[in-house]
Amino acid sequence: MTTLTSAPAGVRPAYRERSFLRLLLGEGASTVGDQVWYVALSWAAVRSGGPASAGAVMTASAIPRMLLLLFAGPLADRFDARRLMIGSDAARAVLMLGAAALAVLSPGVGMLVGVSLLLGAIDALFLPAAGSVRPRLLETEQLPQAAALRELALRGALVAGAPLGGLLVASGGLGWACAINALSFTASMVAVYGIRPRPVPAGAGDAAAAARTPYLRSLRDGLSAVVRNRVVSALLLVGLLTNLGFVGPMNVGLALLSDQRGWGAGGIGLLLSAFGVGAAAGSAVLLRWRVTRRIGLVVAAAVLAQAASLAAMSLVPGLAAAAAAAGVVGISGAVVGVSCGALGQARTPDELRGRISSVQTLLSLGVVPLAVAGTGVLAAAIGTVPALLASAAVEVLAAVPCLLVASLRTARLGTR
Repeated sequence: MTTLTSAPAGVRPAYRERSFLRLLLGEGASTVGDQVWYVALSWAAVRSGGPASAGAVMTASAIPRMLLLLFAGPLADRFDARRLMIGSDAARAVLMLGAAALAVLSPGVGMLVGVSLLLGAIDALFLPAAGSVRPRLLETEQLPQAAALRELALRGALVAGAPLGGLLVASGGLGWACAINALSFTASMVAVYGIRPRPVPAGAGDAAAAARTPYLRSLRDGLSAVVRNRVVSALLLVGLLTNLGFVGPMNVGLALLSDQRGWGAGGIGLLLSAFGVGAAAGSAVLLRWRVTRRIGLVVAAAVLAQAASLAAMSLVPGLAAAAAAAGVVGISGAVVGVSCGALGQARTPDELRGRISSVQTLLSLGVVPLAVAGTGVLAAAIGTVPALLASAAVEVLAAVPCLLVASLRTARLGTR
């Protein structure tokens, strides 16, 4: 029995689903705008208040996002998630237009922090709603291809957004970057307006009954559902451990390694490019070939390959060999992300998607500052290479739930 299969006959390709394609285009436009905004924000913060202020400004949006995400999850399940997305996009577009106007007045750190805080709060409302809507545009058999396509599209948007942000800051300053971000949110709003997700089954998630359920009980029910669903809870643990081991090395570890080996800024760029090419290649392969059986075993193998490649990247003396290892990190990361994402969506009931999405997003986004800070502290204490090897060991732990939880180890996605 093979674990990799091509799309079965009679299954419509995900990219031919007009609602999914519209949402993907909207997400891509919004991601480009976000990258433009982050480049401009960091530059404006450094110019306005120096490195310390830049750090405060760049983390400001994460604070309300992390605090509010769990509480926004029940809203996506109680109300029309599509309308929540449209309202969030409209609010972010207005906020960015206001920021563009204020940028003319040479903004200070206080204004940048205020805009970042508001943007983070609105993001917290948008993200669970998007997590609720996206799978309801597709059939179960389409989820793996859709996850690969989304990974490929968003990675392209990330690559395009940062240079565009630098160009806009150099030519027009913060105001132009804010205006482009407002335009990207408008594009996302128009795209979301045109999608038509399938309704939540009346017997499982009647909207009127959900709205009458006390809010805190709804939140508690969602968290209980995560614990009871062995596949979903195991996938969340796999994602948490993978991110803990991966995020720090790829954000700060590459810079430390390049500095120690004398590779310079060019070395950082090459390693990041190799990772990006690997991730894109892995996603492209998964557009054609789907992981449908024994998904836990496939994910465990990919996690172990990623850990081994991360260790190799830290140990090999040459830049070319390190870049090759970084490419394998990207390929294996694509397999983990696409496989876990598709399986998690398939095993989540429609009426719980907002709440479970909020937990997943909190774990994935919340771990970033902790992993980055932890890698830096550990590298200062024991050295760069031992710190990266420790991160690889954390990734090895992510394979344990895949092997020990039988329902995940033998999990499969249904076929027609």
